[in-house]
Amino acid sequence: MAKTKATDILSLIEAEHRQVEQLFAQAEKAKGSKLQEHFNQLYKALNLHARTEELVFYPALREYDETEQYVEEAEEEHEEVSLILEEIKVLKPTAPEFKEKMSELKEAVQYHVEEEESEIFAAVRECMDEQELTELGQEFQKTKAQLEPEIEAALAR
Repeated sequence: MAKTKATDILSLIEAEHRQVEQLFAQAEKAKGSKLQEHFNQLYKALNLHARTEELVFYPALREYDETEQYVEEAEEEHEEVSLILEEIKVLKPTAPEFKEKMSELKEAVQYHVEEEESEIFAAVRECMDEQELTELGQEFQKTKAQLEPEIEAALAR
């Protein structure tokens, strides 16, 4: 079984999950322009995370019988989160639906994170060695950096 390092893909994904949990916690306490600011951070973080997983992590999962089965559901969960993000993006933080949609978003993200960290990560550790996880981690970071300007632009639209 592979040990994990800070630069392996699973550690990077997990660190991003924790970051998003903190953003949700901050957003729940915020009001007005601060709430909008926290939503913008969530929008960017979640879109960047999802797109990077779809380009780097999920193709790697498709290469193994043990992990391929998880990809379709994970992509559907990403699609759900993406739709909710776009619904929230057009709302003002003062709109009654804003907080409802934020709760719906948090629930969808928590479900995805729980499934990814409990089921998918365990399966990945069974079939990928440390070197492969580290190489995927490097590719994940590189791809994320390349996607950042695109995600920033999408938020501004």
